[in-house]
Amino acid sequence: MRTSGPIRRRGKRAELGTSLIELLMALALLSVGVLSHASLSLTNQRQCRANLEHRLAWEGLKSQVARLRSWPLTDCFAAFDGSLDNDPAGAPGSEFAIAGLQPSETAFGSEVGVVEWPTLQDAEGRFVIREDLDDADFGLPADLDGDGVIDSEPKDATYRRIPVRVVARWHGVYGEQSLSMTTWLGDLQ
Repeated sequence: MRTSGPIRRRGKRAELGTSLIELLMALALLSVGVLSHASLSLTNQRQCRANLEHRLAWEGLKSQVARLRSWPLTDCFAAFDGSLDNDPAGAPGSEFAIAGLQPSETAFGSEVGVVEWPTLQDAEGRFVIREDLDDADFGLPADLDGDGVIDSEPKDATYRRIPVRVVARWHGVYGEQSLSMTTWLGDLQ
């Protein structure tokens, strides 16, 4: 019976040592789990913010296209181009804000958004609409004035349909971001 006493003690010490090692390993695993969860939570929050930014940009672009469509077609280019020389009364200009987004370093000025037209600079330094541009993003060349001919004459005053691109550039949670939408205004029917 004497031999069972010391053996038991060694067993208890061995159990105690094993329990301490098991406890330390469990704490280490728990720490890894907590850190992993925190990292995933942070990544999820950033992705949710990025999704919100993208949705705000998309809604801002759609809103700007609706604003363009609300103007008389003959005034759209002059009202939403970058020049102040040809503006009709109340012209908003080419730049626009999108609530909730910060302009990027490569933004167009102080705003997130800009309206772009198929233009070239003429000899007098004015930007004029041209239907003979080779720009697949705008769907050009294309007959803009409905005369059946694609020529190099400015179409600022004669277009009956025109492509337009609205672009948003912002600084978001993942750095510099951009989104654009191209559509046509008017109709040749």
